[in-house]
Amino acid sequence: MNIFGTSIRPFKRMPNSRSICQAVISGLLIVTVTAIPHWTIGTTAAQDLTDAEWKTVRAAEKNRVDAVQSVINSVIAIYDADRQGGGSGVIIDPSGLAITNHHVIMGAGVRGLGGLADGKMYEWELVGTDPGGDVAVIQMKGLDQFPFSRLADSDRIRVGDWALAMGNPFVLTEDQSPTVTLGIVSGIKRYQEGAGQNQLVYGNCIQVDSSINPGNSGGPLFNLAGQVMGINGRGSFLDRGRVNVGLGYAISANQIKNFYPDLLATKLVEHGTLDANFSDQGGKVVCSTINELAPVAKLGLSIGDQLLEFERETIKTANQFTNVMCTLPEDWPATLKIEKPDGTQKQITVRLFGLAYARPPKPPEQEKEPKPAEKQKNDLQKAMFELLDAEPGAIRFPEINQKNGSNLLKKFRAAGAKAIESAKTESTAASIQIADDCWRGDEQIGTCTTEILENGAVRVEWVSADGLTKESFVFDGTRFAANRDGKWRELTATEAKLAPLLIQALGQAAYRTGSPFEFFGPRSIDGSDKAQLQTACRFRCLDPEDDWFYFWTSLYDESNDEHVALLKASPDKDCDRKGKGVTFDQWNVQAGWLVAGRRAIISGLDEQVEWELKCRYVEPVANPNLSRFDIAKLLESK
Repeated sequence: MNIFGTSIRPFKRMPNSRSICQAVISGLLIVTVTAIPHWTIGTTAAQDLTDAEWKTVRAAEKNRVDAVQSVINSVIAIYDADRQGGGSGVIIDPSGLAITNHHVIMGAGVRGLGGLADGKMYEWELVGTDPGGDVAVIQMKGLDQFPFSRLADSDRIRVGDWALAMGNPFVLTEDQSPTVTLGIVSGIKRYQEGAGQNQLVYGNCIQVDSSINPGNSGGPLFNLAGQVMGINGRGSFLDRGRVNVGLGYAISANQIKNFYPDLLATKLVEHGTLDANFSDQGGKVVCSTINELAPVAKLGLSIGDQLLEFERETIKTANQFTNVMCTLPEDWPATLKIEKPDGTQKQITVRLFGLAYARPPKPPEQEKEPKPAEKQKNDLQKAMFELLDAEPGAIRFPEINQKNGSNLLKKFRAAGAKAIESAKTESTAASIQIADDCWRGDEQIGTCTTEILENGAVRVEWVSADGLTKESFVFDGTRFAANRDGKWRELTATEAKLAPLLIQALGQAAYRTGSPFEFFGPRSIDGSDKAQLQTACRFRCLDPEDDWFYFWTSLYDESNDEHVALLKASPDKDCDRKGKGVTFDQWNVQAGWLVAGRRAIISGLDEQVEWELKCRYVEPVANPNLSRFDIAKLLESK
């Protein structure tokens, strides 16, 4: 028979012989057996392989070795500040941001040392942590650019996929080079109960038979493309000796992505809940208990309602719902589809609220002045207490938050530059004009013309389909103005935020200036969110009038760490104020500029489209009339 293109022959007797038998499955040399009399294990002997088969074996071996070498430098051996203990981690960003387990930093402290395969030790400090899902982000220090590995799309994982586990088991990495073990994905969407108090719960996790032992915690689980499928955190061990028995569990990469912006924001993160329970009843998943004051109850969920879908996944069992819920943070905009007992169906989108953690015991007071070494240990213990006693969801370190936000926005700028370079545009216009048709459903309601100058100044003119209504907006780089009734007047920043036509123009200019919405005030990471049905990082700006403005960017994907796009902008994080919100889609290069081919004016947490702008054409403007952007002159003209 033939498995994965490799010939496997049946058992055959070889009397009075000594042989070496090699099982070859998809290029992996499984076992070598020597000095076996009379028979061989049912495989093709090495000498019987054809040249083509040997070529396949060697290519697979090279792929495996190359995969290890491409990622080995990103794996961390984690220690406390005294270089004691042992855990693992993986760097996922060239700035040195890395992922590990919460229980690893609980043992090591809020800062410590990390060893890389170059044999050197580097300092690290904690950025944010998720006790519920056992994930933490740390910042490595000491290099301008660290080797890193990308997160995979873990929804693509299949049972049987190869799984490379790397880390520091039993503190074996004296030279700081990680131990590598190879196995397969044994199961997906597994559930492992936590340690109580809503902590260390593994939902929708990956089960592997790759050897995972004490010290592997926090280390990466790679696929053969060198992408991080998950973070190893638990194993099923024998009661004595803590020996791995072939059952390891990894937190999925996609769960990590859902929490990553919250962790970058330096938060103590809680997991989300609807404050409602579901049970299996007669082949259906039915709401069995609910807090009548919960937001989801106010939006229509009641006891007896059947849960059909949760987060776009068809729900067949209550355990499946629990598994998905485990992967979502507090404040996540979750969508569920329900069916009432009378057969009517309803879709609800609601922000989750948090599952509280028990407060940690306060460290005991010292009766006498400790020695220097004890004082350092006591200080770290106190810092850990303060971390776990912090207000969940609050930004703990604004400066670190803004630094991480700036790092993401650098990727935003790089993404725009790379897209324009890849388009190989012969010339780049200093200014452009975008002509849009405006649609409400199947009805064209008007046209819109947007002019953008190289310095980020914009002018927008909208005309209704009947020609009776006209609106104009201008931003000169500092001030805002509007003309809605034939007269120009200056707008405050708060008023400008409530004008979606102006916001869509400012969003289009953002790639050129490389600094989205900076005129609305200092920007920081607000947390994890969803925009256009994908995981997003939500930023917020605070203007001089103490009014917030929000915008959302995508996170990098498994193939490109600079895949950061502007997805949405709004004066309110739920898009329910007067100004609504704007989504940006179909980014493409035209006239040397990156332009969103479709922008939608949306309302509500579920992003209901009210009307949209569809690009008809983009053309360069050789000599723009700068007086049209001069707000001082426009105001004088009234």
